Amino acid sequence: MASHGFVRIFVALKTKRRGVMEIKQDTYVQLKYSMEIIGDKTPEWFGRPIEVSFVYGREPIPTLIERAILGKKEGDVVEVELPPESAFGPHLPYLVKEVEISSLKHPEKVKEGEWYEEITPYGSRRFFKVLQVKGDKVIADFNHPAAGKSILMRIEIINVRQATAYEIMSAELRACGGG
Repeated sequence: MASHGFVRIFVALKTKRRGVMEIKQDTYVQLKYSMEIIGDKTPEWFGRPIEVSFVYGREPIPTLIERAILGKKEGDVVEVELPPESAFGPHLPYLVKEVEISSLKHPEKVKEGEWYEEITPYGSRRFFKVLQVKGDKVIADFNHPAAGKSILMRIEIINVRQATAYEIMSAELRACGGG
């Protein structure tokens, strides 16, 4: 199996603490992560920290992340660089389109190089990057902001402990599509 990307690990703990559990199979892991687009402006909503918890080895976690946190302990900080193919996929040229400025609710908010967002009359979210303004039209990129780009993921390990039998069973049910 080929390895994609590389992993940089920074350990926040300076001293070895006794009795602190390492992440391994069947441990309950709680972590906080944030993401940054490498080489481009990261939208504010994309870089917000998110907390998650899971049973290691029982729930679907991306392999690069699983490998990076294996053996880590509470308080450790890990940085993982995810290549586009492991993150949000390639940039798709067919998602770059011309949009009539008159069709937008807030044409005054259209600025080249910035993200434009509005809620349509049907209640869906319209979100795109303004590549160029050409008279009464906008060249809009509807790709995800991170499409075709590498992502730097900062992971802080908040809690590690042995998972209970109930947590393991629940994780197995979720993995099978049962919850």
